[in-house]
Amino acid sequence: MDPFDPWLHPLEAAIRLAAEEPDTLAIHTKENGKTERYSYLELWQKAYSIAQELKVLPGWDDEGHEVIATYCEAEAHWLFYSYALWILGKKVINFGLNWPAVARKALCERLRIRYVLYHHTKPGRIEGVEAIDAGVYYPLAAIPAPSIDACQPLDEYIGYLSTSGTTGIPKTFQISHRFMESTRPSVGYPKGSVGVFQAASFSASMAWLAIGVNTKGSLWLSKPTPNPVNKALSVISLLNEGMGIFSSTPSFIKMVFKVATSRNPRIRWPKAERVVLAHELVPVSLVHLARKLCPNAMIRCGYGSSESTIIGTLTFCVIQPTEPCPSQLVYKLTKPNVRCVLFDETGNVVDQSVSRHGVLAFAVDKDDPVRNHPNFANADRSDKLAVFGFLEDGSPRVCTQDWVEMKGEKDFVVFGRFGQKVKVNGVYVDLNALEEIVNQNLSDSIVDCAFMQTSELKIVMLYVTRKESNPKLTPTEILQTVQDLFALKNVSKVPIHNCFELNDIPFTEVGKRDLKKLRRIAESADQYGRSVVYPPLEISDALISRIAVLISRLGSQILNIEALDGRNYYIAGVGFDSLSVGRLALAIKNELDVEISPLILLSNGMTPMAVAQLVIDIRDKRPLIPPTVDLAEEAAKLDDATVTAEGLPPFAFPTWARGIVLTGATGFLGVFLLYELANRFPRAKIYCLVRAKNEEVALLRLLSNASQLVIASRMRADPRYAVRDRFVALCGDLSQDKWGLSDERWKEISEETDMIVHNGAEVHWLYDYNRLKGPNVLGTATALRLATTHHLKPLHYISTLGTVPASKGSSKLLMEKIYSAWNISGGYGQTKWVSEQLVNKAGTIEGMSNTDDYIWRYVKGCIQLGIAPSHATPVTMTMDPVDHVAKVVAEIAGSEEALSKFVFHISDPENSVITETKLFEIANAFGWQVLFETREQFKGLLSEAASIETNALFPLMHMMMDMSFLPDNTNTRAIYPTPCRPASVIAKKCLNYLFHVGFLPEPQNPSSELKGEEYPEVSIFGRTGRH
Repeated sequence: MDPFDPWLHPLEAAIRLAAEEPDTLAIHTKENGKTERYSYLELWQKAYSIAQELKVLPGWDDEGHEVIATYCEAEAHWLFYSYALWILGKKVINFGLNWPAVARKALCERLRIRYVLYHHTKPGRIEGVEAIDAGVYYPLAAIPAPSIDACQPLDEYIGYLSTSGTTGIPKTFQISHRFMESTRPSVGYPKGSVGVFQAASFSASMAWLAIGVNTKGSLWLSKPTPNPVNKALSVISLLNEGMGIFSSTPSFIKMVFKVATSRNPRIRWPKAERVVLAHELVPVSLVHLARKLCPNAMIRCGYGSSESTIIGTLTFCVIQPTEPCPSQLVYKLTKPNVRCVLFDETGNVVDQSVSRHGVLAFAVDKDDPVRNHPNFANADRSDKLAVFGFLEDGSPRVCTQDWVEMKGEKDFVVFGRFGQKVKVNGVYVDLNALEEIVNQNLSDSIVDCAFMQTSELKIVMLYVTRKESNPKLTPTEILQTVQDLFALKNVSKVPIHNCFELNDIPFTEVGKRDLKKLRRIAESADQYGRSVVYPPLEISDALISRIAVLISRLGSQILNIEALDGRNYYIAGVGFDSLSVGRLALAIKNELDVEISPLILLSNGMTPMAVAQLVIDIRDKRPLIPPTVDLAEEAAKLDDATVTAEGLPPFAFPTWARGIVLTGATGFLGVFLLYELANRFPRAKIYCLVRAKNEEVALLRLLSNASQLVIASRMRADPRYAVRDRFVALCGDLSQDKWGLSDERWKEISEETDMIVHNGAEVHWLYDYNRLKGPNVLGTATALRLATTHHLKPLHYISTLGTVPASKGSSKLLMEKIYSAWNISGGYGQTKWVSEQLVNKAGTIEGMSNTDDYIWRYVKGCIQLGIAPSHATPVTMTMDPVDHVAKVVAEIAGSEEALSKFVFHISDPENSVITETKLFEIANAFGWQVLFETREQFKGLLSEAASIETNALFPLMHMMMDMSFLPDNTNTRAIYPTPCRPASVIAKKCLNYLFHVGFLPEPQNPSSELKGEEYPEVSIFGRTGRH
């Protein structure tokens, strides 16, 4: 077969080669870390074997089931699967590996896809779609000779191309196998070896598949890796082995060249015959570098897109090895029935006899059959700059969105995206040209840069510094240097409003610059500045790295903080609340098929890397927190004999305490306790243990939290809050001996304080007992030692009812006592139990139910959905205002009678508790229409809802059930008989407040009870506690 014989369907061309030239190389791959090669005969055998296994899958031949998806890198199995599906008469669509679950689901519904084929990387869960690893199928023992007769009839259309999906659900375009026929003569040559490095979802990958087989060529595949540098190294090894056609995006080719020359400045690839740069703006400087490193190669700069392939248009600027590199790249349109049209900024056609500048569009004759293509048939004719549309004479046209200068009827120079050409002081400035100037002239200091214009028309420079540069310039110095350079180059004065240093310029999975991400970083300057304190994730081939990168990206997308993408941030510290963390839990379930409780994701210390390790452990069926100690034995071992009253003066109750030690003072409850204790004991200094680098910083942290959480929501002039002069900040750590205090400080609090309120602990639902033992158990042991040093001091230990497993979902009262026979799982609960056994000897224990903001996120979600799972469900909730809890604790601490009662539950079964049904009855009375359903009906309705936000109610619903209990508080009422306001009253006030601050939507029938009140300007929800 002559390589330039009439174009053939890829399957027909491969079969002819397998039959006539069976040993011709088809695939050369390094995907498994070593070189593997497959001939066209072996390709046929692999594809045919897979096809026979696929066709027996349930519903394979059902009517309407003609599209199968693949989920592959540029790997050999992508090729095996494509040919197998064509053997069976199916069409192929290659899913992007970075597409979110909602995009995959939408495309499966749009194209009626039932199966997704994968091998190296498994896709996330898609409801109603089965993922098949067809790579595990064994080759058949008897395979017929290559023949078109062994296949289903060939279809003109081989599959679908798609957009990248960075702007939402990817658009799809059905493509003919001839979509690259006109391009073959300009890029292919007989038995060429073509490198394919972009993901299979990229249009260029499908293009090279079709061109390669129609030139008797082979596809050379690098090792799939998320690390761009490692990928570049794999491509370098292919070039060293003799790969002939190096084709990719300019961004990726530039990286390959830089990595290669940094390791070997003299490296050259004389065997390279083609360097094809396409799918992005090609810098002239990169063409010069390609000529230097590939001296015998023809350089072809391609211009086109997935959309323009619909009309078969791809243009090139060709530089032969013997020609000098030009100062401008002039692209030539060679297809005879396509013409170039220019639009101005508003979408009106430009008269090219008047101006040669404008936004480029390709148009075909008005009678061209392509006008019936779905993308033209469904085009928005009112949008003059839409990608697909029609000219006034009815001619179908594809708008490229790029600003160009016409050099002839079909020759043009591309300046870049229309949005990259911005108007500054009445003059157009090309941001791409600015990048080229900086990269060429500041290469000693800057590896790469990007200029982005924000929605506020501010220009932001994002750059990557060269690590070995000396001295390393600060952002301010970079900004000044760039401005001086522009002045030297006579560039129009461009006001650069800010600049930020990046670790790397981000890439999409297809090797392009991720312009959308760069723009979001520029838009989120303040957020980006805060996020850089989080270290970047190390990107490698390791499974844990891949999962961590995915989780980091999911979190950044949910919070819409692009700068967090790729960083190992603390999930509980970057803005997640109970609803958004529910969305993260759902996204992890969809992408990784692993269920993780939102409570675990929000626990202290959880980062993308920690969650990735958890995902791996769950997949491997390892227990989350295996038992590590005998708790009873541990409690007995830690029972310190020196904690005793022997040798100390007789105990005298500190009615007028001189000083009080308070741990956990910077937490939500702690700051309220701080003021209540100060007012209950007006002569006492309050010594607060705070983690900080010194006592000055500790005091600032203490006062800042107190101001934000307490004083901001109350009358600042109230004399109850004029007590700061009695606060003493202690710089310490609960896990250390003597809490890390100096001997002088320890002596001071031993002698000058008369009471201890131990409210501090580390909360982490994943850490085992040994990891939490320091702050939670040894910290309590230290508090007991302090209570028996110099003179006896009462110790009040704050615990939580939520850690009592037996209480969850129980209809019996949870009695005020120490539970000695718990069946506890989880390190946090275990440390709390051991601590209570230690305190059982001396002190007072107060239990409290910490009602988190998940209740109100849950209520909001149900109001938005219009239903609540409250029918025939005995779920209860406790609502105790934090100021009430703090007041009760202070009163107990000030009562001598309390010492004999020992255990106190702050929540009570009458006033603190409200049923889920009652809560939504109040919401209905306020005017929100919420129907009651059973929990199973509620789940069904949620499954039908398209919104991710409503699906996030799933984990919240289970959290509500887990936290359902009835506490007894007889002891508490004996000391503080004034009950909390009824939970129904609190619920009404909260609903009223949340409506007036805009958290809850407008009711359908607003009630007069939703009266306007004056509320302080404070955050609706905090991080560790809630208003």
